[in-house]
Amino acid sequence: MPDLLLTFHCAIRDVEAVVEALRSIAQAPIHIREEAVRGRDFSDARAAEQVTGNLRRNAIELIVADAALDEVVAAVTASRHEQPVRWRALSVVHRGRIA
Repeated sequence: MPDLLLTFHCAIRDVEAVVEALRSIAQAPIHIREEAVRGRDFSDARAAEQVTGNLRRNAIELIVADAALDEVVAAVTASRHEQPVRWRALSVVHRGRIA
């Protein structure tokens, strides 16, 4: 089974809730970074969520086994986040460590 790079995009105030959910289900290191979205976010966003200027949010990334995807997404879905959380999974073709 291939590994997946799983990214969750969430409101800054929801980071701790999402990370707590991920830590309860996954053993992988969790990477968090701040992001800025300029212009309109996504076409499926409600009017209050649409961005015309600058949206600050966080991206939370971890690598999980393909078989764990549904369980990890379910854990985030059940977390105490206040705003919508977007996610995407990309196949990890190669990875390694350069010392």
